[in-house]
Amino acid sequence: MNDVSDKKGFTLVELLVALAIIVAIVSMVYGSYAATSKSTQVHKAKIAASAHISRILEQMAEQIRCAYANMDRLTAAVPAEPPGKEKLSEDIISYFDGNPNDPSGQILHLVTTHAVSTGQRQKDGLFDVTYTFDEHTGMLSLNQTQFVGIAKASVEKSNWKPLADNIRSVELSFFDGRQWLTSWDFKGKRVLPCAVKIGIAFEDENCRKYCRSTVAHIFCRGSRPDALVVADKR
Repeated sequence: MNDVSDKKGFTLVELLVALAIIVAIVSMVYGSYAATSKSTQVHKAKIAASAHISRILEQMAEQIRCAYANMDRLTAAVPAEPPGKEKLSEDIISYFDGNPNDPSGQILHLVTTHAVSTGQRQKDGLFDVTYTFDEHTGMLSLNQTQFVGIAKASVEKSNWKPLADNIRSVELSFFDGRQWLTSWDFKGKRVLPCAVKIGIAFEDENCRKYCRSTVAHIFCRGSRPDALVVADKR
């Protein structure tokens, strides 16, 4: 008959040490998994936000590339109007205006041949486009209507389409063939800019900040093609 005292087993200390080792291993594995999962979520949020802003940038750039102005009418001789009579001819239409610091929030207005898809069948022709940015809400919005050939007194509120609400800032620069300007007034210059630089700072769902930018060249008559080479180098 075997003596009970000869039986071997684990002591309480050995069990506690083994349990501590197992807990340490599980903690390391879980920590690694949690870090990887969080990193993946952050990366996905960055990709989603960047892709959305990139689409907006490309949309703005395409509309700017297709900017239109009736340069023939502007350069033609216009008969003098009687004193006190407001001139309503096409030569006073603001075909292209931009000011990222406009107090009203209207950062860009242009007439273009490129329409943004609204889910409905879009008519061909010219479009009157306005972009606004509300720095308090971070909302970038678009208003797009058919261009009717006359100066618009106001923008129809019902046509506003929100584009993004995570925008921190929108920067615009306008190239006149010699230098980059912070604003553009078509009525004063009577010509379209050669190129427009667009920069958008934004946040993803995790409040991480990023920036994207692009340059859109305008090939409409009135913009000097040789100036585009200079714009590329800046």
